[in-house]
Amino acid sequence: MVKITRQRIALFLLLAAVVLTVQASLPQQAHAASSVYVASLDQNIDPGAQDFVVSSINDATSSGIHNFILIINTNGGAGVNMENIISAIFKYENAGNRFTTLIAPGSSHAFSAGAYIAEASTNITMVPNTLIGSATPIVSGIPVGQENTTFTKDLNAFTQYMISITPGYRNATATAEMVTGGTSYSCRTYASCYAKQQHVVDVVLNVSSTQDALNAMGAGDVPIHTPGITSTFLSVISDPNLDSILFLAGTFAIIADLYHPTVIVTVVGAAAIALALLGLGVFGAPFVSLVLMLIGAAFIFLELKTHHGVSAIAGVIIFIVGFLLIFSLPSSAPAPASAPSGSGSFNAAGPLTYVILGLLGAGGVLGSIYLYKVRETLMNLPLAQNPKAIIGKQGRLTADLQAGEVATANIGAEDFSVTGSTDMPKGTLVRVKDVQGLRLMVEKAEN
Repeated sequence: MVKITRQRIALFLLLAAVVLTVQASLPQQAHAASSVYVASLDQNIDPGAQDFVVSSINDATSSGIHNFILIINTNGGAGVNMENIISAIFKYENAGNRFTTLIAPGSSHAFSAGAYIAEASTNITMVPNTLIGSATPIVSGIPVGQENTTFTKDLNAFTQYMISITPGYRNATATAEMVTGGTSYSCRTYASCYAKQQHVVDVVLNVSSTQDALNAMGAGDVPIHTPGITSTFLSVISDPNLDSILFLAGTFAIIADLYHPTVIVTVVGAAAIALALLGLGVFGAPFVSLVLMLIGAAFIFLELKTHHGVSAIAGVIIFIVGFLLIFSLPSSAPAPASAPSGSGSFNAAGPLTYVILGLLGAGGVLGSIYLYKVRETLMNLPLAQNPKAIIGKQGRLTADLQAGEVATANIGAEDFSVTGSTDMPKGTLVRVKDVQGLRLMVEKAEN
């Protein structure tokens, strides 16, 4: 009886300790969850950045967090992804929440698409030695004679968009100049912050590090969320430069494997093409670009029939044209209805893109020459087994042969299916006259 009572007491104390431990941890988590949500974005605005920021905002909303701080350092990026992020910010703010963009640490900046995201925030906080601005859209690939008209149209659209997202307590005229003139506003020191003087930002903190800034904002003990595996994967796979390499490399890998059958290389090549198409789809590549790139791949595969290298080179050229149109035509990715439309964006084909295109073009030419040489070498190789070599050899029938029918004969120590124009009994010495498919044409041989 005493033993049972002691066991019950021990079990009760253990359960009490567990309950107290859980209760002690829950208030701290609830306090942290109800105060502020901090996310750090240090990259270009792309599908991965959109996935990270939007999912973070949704996480904060579902957790009942009413204050969101986005630490930002970006050169800009895709207009469609920027617009979707801004749409998520407005949805969060319209629910009565507060969204703050923190440009930190020192030397950080919110350029191009990052400037729009910042201006859509309830509050913009900077630290010394940071910048915001330079938000002029890029227009490329427009036919001669239409550049000025198209650029003016897109410039006006994005200018009005910037004005519309700038809160009334900031200087909308100054933020519009970020678009019309590519103006950037610096914050050199705490006492001399041009961005604050022009009222394009709200607060300047006299600190230099991100952690000190968060401490000053009352969020020093809050964990900082960074992009996870999914967001990072989307950022990597949506890079059109990488996609172009994967696409063309996968195409040539499959063709090369047809000359050197290994199956593994074909599987790897097919996987590379699939990843490239997935990445281009995530990026929002225009449909016409994808079509041209696929046509280019078809011409490269046509090299298997032509064998002179011209088809492969033409395919590479068509592929490059389709690839360049990715940076020239409007994105096919969905954007909010309130966002600007047209060919304006914040993506441009940079030096890296042209270097990759040069390498792809050179690789296409060299690959075509390689495939041509491989086929030429294979065509000149002697056959491993020449069926005609058996003509003239002799053997004996191992079964009776009736004219026009099939029997068997042992020739060169091997049994073959044979046929002939005359009747011959089993054991007759025969000579091979010709090869007809899988059968040998025989006649009676001289003894």
